[in-house]
This record gives sequence, C-alpha cells and structure tokens, in this order.
Amino acid sequence: MTENENSTPQAPHSDPSQTEIPQTEIPQDVPLPAPALIGLISGLASQTMISLGIFPNPINGSTHILLHQGKHLIETIALLDEKTKGNQTAEETKLFAEILHELRMIFVAAQNEKQKRNNE
Repeated sequence: MTENENSTPQAPHSDPSQTEIPQTEIPQDVPLPAPALIGLISGLASQTMISLGIFPNPINGSTHILLHQGKHLIETIALLDEKTKGNQTAEETKLFAEILHELRMIFVAAQNEKQKRNNE
C-alpha cells in the first residue's frame, strides 16, 4: 500500500465544526440558571411582545404586528398554564394570570392598530 492508500480519505468539503473562527467571534459558554417555569413564561411573553410590535425585533430592529404569531404564543402560554395547574407555586400562578391578562390586552390593541393602519 502506498501512503495515500493508508491515509483517511478527505471529504471534498471541509467539516464546518473544524473551521476556525476568529477568537473575537467565539461565543462564551457561560453557565445558565436552572430551567424554571417563570423563565419560560417570561421568554414566551417577550417573544409575544415582539410579535405584537411592542418590542423591536432584536435581530434587525424592525417592528411589525404579526397577529397570528402573537395569538399562537398567547395560546401556548395559556396551554402551559392549563397543563401545569396544581403544580405551580403561588408566584407562578400569579405570573400566569398577570402575563396572560396583559398580553391579551396588548393583542386587542395590536388588532386595532393593524386595522387602523390598513384603513389609512
């Protein structure tokens, strides 16, 4: 056997996991807190507010009203509330009630705003 026959064949394209990234672009792998229902609720609520135009999109800074997405996220939070009833702390129960109320009010306001924009 020749040296080329003994070596591992090289793929035509390099493995992306082996590509070197400049040191300044490597994300830091910092420890995260333990997963918690409150964190999940808060994250979904933030996504909902982005969908309803309250917060700008963190990636591109744009603000849009996406009613279908907002409604889906509100329904997802309501589903989590329903499925975790009986296993929630008092703080979680209060947070679910407050966030769902606030998001539903924001949704109605976003519907009205979108309709107003469409009529102009």
